[in-house]
Amino acid sequence: MNIFRTILNFFKSKESIFNNLEARQIMIDESNFNKMNFTLGNTFKVNENIKIKNFKEKILIDNLIVVVTNNKGKTIGYITKNELINN
Repeated sequence: MNIFRTILNFFKSKESIFNNLEARQIMIDESNFNKMNFTLGNTFKVNENIKIKNFKEKILIDNLIVVVTNNKGKTIGYITKNELINN
């Protein structure tokens, strides 16, 4: 039973580390993002310093594209469901 607890704790700690990353750490740079399926109705804007745990449910449940902005409001990148799954 101890091995299962160890494995569970490992995954919990990995998820905790991921949840505390900031948006800029997993975003796709604006110049590398394919904007073919991009519409204003499926976006959510966050600052680059916002922690992933604060918006990941919006991406997963509502299938939104997160627009990441710097402190001046300039778009610097994007986060989609793929970035959450692949990290």
